[in-house]
Amino acid sequence: MPFKRIICPVDFSDSSLTAFETAVEMAQRDSAELLVLHVIEGRPVVSEWFPTHSLGEMTVRMEEKANQAVSTLLTCTAPKTEGLAVATMIVNGIPFVEILKQATTWNADLIVLGAIGATSVDEIIFGSTAERVLRGTACSVLVVRRGKFSPFPLRDEEA
Repeated sequence: MPFKRIICPVDFSDSSLTAFETAVEMAQRDSAELLVLHVIEGRPVVSEWFPTHSLGEMTVRMEEKANQAVSTLLTCTAPKTEGLAVATMIVNGIPFVEILKQATTWNADLIVLGAIGATSVDEIIFGSTAERVLRGTACSVLVVRRGKFSPFPLRDEEA
C-alpha cells in the first residue's frame, strides 16, 4: 500500500533521527509528501521566578533553536530529500497532542516516529509519546525502534 502523506515528528534524539531517515526512504519509495514536525514542549512556569519579559525571550530563543535544528537536518540530508515535497512545521504544545492534531489536519496516512525520544518527566509518569500516538490516531503508525542516525551520504558509502 503506497502512502501519500507522511508525518515524521522529530525531537532530535537518535531514535527520532532514525525514524526521519526511514520516513524519507518511504516517501521516496511512494512519491509521498513529507511533513517534518517538531513540537516545542512548553512547561508551566511560576511567574515570580522569571520576569514576564524573560519568558517571551526564552520562547523566542527556543523557537529559533528549533528552526535552526530543523534547517540543519534538512541541509545535511538534502541529497536524499531531493525531489521530495518536504514541509516543516514547528509548534508549541504537548507532543502526542500536536502529532495527532497535525495528522488529522494534514490528512496524513502514515506517522513515522521513534520509539524512544528525548524523554521528559511527564512521559515517565504518563507514558510515551509513541504509545499515545498509536492509541489516538486513525492512520497507520510506524514506530522505529533502534538505530544510530548518520548523515545519509555516509550510508551510501557503506552499501
